[in-house]
Amino acid sequence: MRKLTDSQLQFLSEQNITLNLMFDGEGFTKTEYQERMKSLGKLFVYNTSPCKNSGHSLRSRSGHCIQCNTAYIGFTKRSSKAGFVYIAQTKNGKLIKIGFSENMREREKSLIRTKYGEFDDWKILFGISCINAGKLEIEIKKEMNKYAQVKTYNHDGKKQVADELYRCKYSIAKEKLKELSSNPIFNSENVEM
Repeated sequence: MRKLTDSQLQFLSEQNITLNLMFDGEGFTKTEYQERMKSLGKLFVYNTSPCKNSGHSLRSRSGHCIQCNTAYIGFTKRSSKAGFVYIAQTKNGKLIKIGFSENMREREKSLIRTKYGEFDDWKILFGISCINAGKLEIEIKKEMNKYAQVKTYNHDGKKQVADELYRCKYSIAKEKLKELSSNPIFNSENVEM
């Protein structure tokens, strides 16, 4: 069994990845290590086949090189976080927003304060509290893609992209979110606002 190298340990420390999130993938195929990691709650793997770009062997559970693109670290951590997947609505914009938050009340205030998508009348109407809320957010956004709307807005003097917006009835989003969250892996609970 190969150990983590000093440079890998330094990288993990710099990225705030604790060793309890790591899985030794030596001798496993990608499918095998993904299944084992999922059952053990591990997010990152080492001792895998080297990446094509730089020969790194630290990867996310999905197989992406986390040294070549550190954005996969945050994405992987977020997808396994507990929290809320919420549905907010702006009546002025006739849009809904689907997102993830650890605190829905603060998130609603933030949407209003930042005028997300150029609207300041956001109201969070419904949420699902669950483990793996980040994963549930990903799944609902895939399902809602046909309703997607993209808008730009100014936030702190910088142009931002609002890409979590959907043009559909609130009831459509709510029913789809409830349906997806009924999967036992989410261990979910509905929260009416």
